[in-house]
Amino acid sequence: MSEQPQPGVAQWFDLVQESIVVRDPAGGILAWNQASARLYGIASEQALGRPEAELLGSQYPQPVSEIDAILRETGSWRGEVQRRDAAGRELHIDLRCSLLRDAAGAPLQVVETARDLSEQRRTERALRHSEYRYRNLFQAMAASFWELDFSAVGAMLQRLRKAGVTDLRAHFAANPGLVREMMRATRILDVNEQTVTLFGLGDRAGLMDNVEPFWAESSNHTYAESVIAAVTGQPHYVAETRLRRIDGSEFDGLFTACFAPEAVGRGKLLIGVIDISERKRAYAELERSESRYRNLFQAMAVSFLQLDSSGLNKLFAELRAQGVTDLHPYIDQHPEFLEKAMEASVVIDVNERSLKLLGAKDRNELLGPVTKYWIPGHYDAFRGSIEAGFRREAGFQAETRKRTVDGREIDVLFFVTAPPEMRDNGIVLVGNIDISEQVAARAAVRQMQVELAHAGRVTMLGELTASIAHEVNQPLAAIATNGEAGLRWLGRAVPDVEEARTLMQRMIADARRAAEIIARIRAMSLRRPPEPVPLGLNALVQEAVQFLQHELRAQQAQLLLQLAPALPLAQGDRVQLQQVVVNLVVNALQAMAQADVPRRELQIETRLTADREIELAVLDSGPGIPGEHFDKLFESFFSTKPNGMGLGLPVCRSIIEAHGGRIAAGNREGGGARFAVTLPLPAAG
Repeated sequence: MSEQPQPGVAQWFDLVQESIVVRDPAGGILAWNQASARLYGIASEQALGRPEAELLGSQYPQPVSEIDAILRETGSWRGEVQRRDAAGRELHIDLRCSLLRDAAGAPLQVVETARDLSEQRRTERALRHSEYRYRNLFQAMAASFWELDFSAVGAMLQRLRKAGVTDLRAHFAANPGLVREMMRATRILDVNEQTVTLFGLGDRAGLMDNVEPFWAESSNHTYAESVIAAVTGQPHYVAETRLRRIDGSEFDGLFTACFAPEAVGRGKLLIGVIDISERKRAYAELERSESRYRNLFQAMAVSFLQLDSSGLNKLFAELRAQGVTDLHPYIDQHPEFLEKAMEASVVIDVNERSLKLLGAKDRNELLGPVTKYWIPGHYDAFRGSIEAGFRREAGFQAETRKRTVDGREIDVLFFVTAPPEMRDNGIVLVGNIDISEQVAARAAVRQMQVELAHAGRVTMLGELTASIAHEVNQPLAAIATNGEAGLRWLGRAVPDVEEARTLMQRMIADARRAAEIIARIRAMSLRRPPEPVPLGLNALVQEAVQFLQHELRAQQAQLLLQLAPALPLAQGDRVQLQQVVVNLVVNALQAMAQADVPRRELQIETRLTADREIELAVLDSGPGIPGEHFDKLFESFFSTKPNGMGLGLPVCRSIIEAHGGRIAAGNREGGGARFAVTLPLPAAG
């Protein structure tokens, strides 16, 4: 049996501040000092006699047999070992082992000294994580970013001060060569991919020198002003300038420099460049206004929020462990998962633009779970983003409505940037662009389309006055006739009650028919937003034709319906689509009447196309469409009729396009026009 440390030794053994463990060659613990108890949270009496591997769950960087061989051969071994303390926490240990032998040279004891590296390793991981996050953000930005070393410029400025130069602006203006020299002294440390696209010819190496080749001669003052801003303690500098690509071509750029004190102290600088050539041409008038120009950069900035998605990653991992492969049906069955995912998506950083967009006075108001930004009932965009994340897609974009911290609701273009490697590290970048004005403009356009469609229907009803009067007069005349006949049957010496009852039943039927006609006309004349519903196109055509019976007879036109059987249901507003059918039929009748064609034939067809779309076509035997009119047919206020308003076809096109379809005009072989409307089938599910 191995010898225990001598009693005299034990007194100083516990005074050593470094963990010391003595074990026999088989791993049994013989001695355990107080430093070991503090490190592992295990008292000496609990450790003695137990196998070390079992007690500490040690994981060595190489097989234990190899370590034992090294100990026997060299007498020592050193390496980093992973162990667990009494609370189950993982420890990183710098372990040194020394082998003691007996007088015969046989292995007697192994003395281990241990130093805890856990905090050091956590710090190193945090640093690597921070650098990784910075690199991804640096590369993900749509703007060109440069990391520069301007320490040599600092030395040049110190020499100027020693030479008595106090007015740097005047000195730079008088010495443009010095400014170019400072540019050459500013070295390029790194650039992102957008910089290669903007400045280079697909070659990053061609950019890694100094910045002088990329500054146009006319932009010396901008570079000089950025230097002055840096030395006068300004937090940043923004200016429009002229920059030069590798091939020598120049462009207008928005130049930004950030002077973070900790970076400036190390001689490092981060600058950004946005190509504003097209923007400058488009906003030439805007740029003449100095006050508006000063706000241009901020006005076009984008709100960015950085999220810690590590909690969401854990939720995803739990679902995958349960066998979930598609998040969409899972959320259908477990809608509460959405709020759980929101709580697990935590805002940890925001940019300045986010304060303004989201109504915050301080960035801390914006930190925390994203739940506060999402309006109940408007979760579709968030749901789409996490479903995309579950599929490991790099991005997601959707329009949605969000809530600000000051209680407003805004329409935003919401987009997520999270390549798999970023998401694996618990990093998600979320952007929000305010599109409230665009959404309001679209709503105004939709309202205008409703108004225009209503005007078209009222105009159409005016043109069909004779048909409407005929439709209504028929049942009214029948009511009057049946009433008079009923009075006669009741006025006889022996009243014929049964005959009178029959006539009254006819009167009731005719009254209902008149009411239905009036209801159809009223529906056509009402001003209301579209109400898409599943509908059968064949039935809709047959209902619309009811409006036109008198018109068809008056024009002596023959109508042929060729309606495809078993046609799938379409999705649309019944009144608006009826308006399209009636407009096209009335146009065809008027075209044939205006040309005074002897044989007036009208045909309405429906069919399912090879592309799985529903097509409705109106064909006539009129003169056809002149070639010079094809480009103008659907323009507002263009009409070939003497008293036409030119609203019918533009309204038809507006209605069909709002239904996701298209309308086209052409001529038939043998004469006549053909107007075809194509509607998509409703999306499955």
